[in-house]
Amino acid sequence: MKTSSPSTYPSTFVIVSFTIWIAVSIRWVIIFIEHSHPYLWLLSTILVVYGILLGLFPLFLEGSSLKVHLYFVVQSVLIMGAMLLFYDLDFFALLFMSLAGQVMFVFPRRTAFGWVIFFGIATVVGQFIQFGRLEGLSFSFLYLAALFLVASFSNLMLRANEARSQSDRLLDELQQAHRQLQEYAGQAEELATAKERNRLARELHDSVAQTLYGLTLQAEAASRKLNAGQTDEVTDYLHEIRDSSQQTLKETRLLIFELRPPTLEKEGLVPALRARLESVESRSGLKTQINLKEVGRLRNGIESGLYGISNEVLNNVLKHAHASEVRITLEKKYNKIILEIGDNGVGFELASAEVHGGLGLKGIKERAEQIGGDLQIRSGERGTQVIVEVPYE
Repeated sequence: MKTSSPSTYPSTFVIVSFTIWIAVSIRWVIIFIEHSHPYLWLLSTILVVYGILLGLFPLFLEGSSLKVHLYFVVQSVLIMGAMLLFYDLDFFALLFMSLAGQVMFVFPRRTAFGWVIFFGIATVVGQFIQFGRLEGLSFSFLYLAALFLVASFSNLMLRANEARSQSDRLLDELQQAHRQLQEYAGQAEELATAKERNRLARELHDSVAQTLYGLTLQAEAASRKLNAGQTDEVTDYLHEIRDSSQQTLKETRLLIFELRPPTLEKEGLVPALRARLESVESRSGLKTQINLKEVGRLRNGIESGLYGISNEVLNNVLKHAHASEVRITLEKKYNKIILEIGDNGVGFELASAEVHGGLGLKGIKERAEQIGGDLQIRSGERGTQVIVEVPYE
């Protein structure tokens, strides 16, 4: 059977135990002065030994449970001896209260309550022997109430200490889990950053780098034609170089914008869309018609979904539409958030694009489905129009 360690025995109860012992001792000194009895010094010795053992109690906890049980047996014998050596003194029973609190702190509850019942029986026996049945019964009820009150209070203190220890342990585990989550979040952020860098590297290689390589070849071909005096063909090459350079400039501005930290989470959807249009489309020579009405902060999934759709559509306009104008409208209407993006470009064949997976249509549709939106795409010779309607609660 395990007992508590000295560190778990509360110092507060040590003070209470000694306070009870001192109160009984002072009361005994007063009686000692007033009466003469052949066992007065023996009773005084019993009280001193009880106090010494009370102070040495933490040392008993370092040994086996047998030593602890022996401690309570010896203390009980001392108290019973004091009660029976001097009749008509009831207050020695108070010393059982300290023992009742101690057993609650050092033993399992079942064993501890067994000892408390033993102390109660010893108290009743001592009072009956000293005062008889009737008066002893009245004293017994008084001391039994105090005895079980101390035991119950000690049990509550013990439960409170256990709850506090458990709370501290859970707090430590929670803090450790929080630190691990922070580490995982940092690792996830690093992975996301690395993934984004790889994507941008592929974009640079597949678009900008390839276009620049093509410009180099066109410039060399134009140089050879110029040396050969074929000026008409040189003009064609220069026009191609101009168009390719403009397209490369648009894609470069787009990549630079994607390298900047997004304003979506900090400021919301409308400021993020304005920042995109001002940083990329306007600087790329596209005429922009912006009608973005403030719709307030939306649920994070809706904001990121609409922003992702907008970026994908605007990227298509920039790279493939050969448009000179782009229109974007965002408004709240009929309990819906309506996003509309249109251009005056060359358009595309919708069925063909869906079959071949071009223009990122699959990603646009998936984003719309994730936020519960209805997607409409119209494209023809006069340009393309994309409309997304999302229920708003």
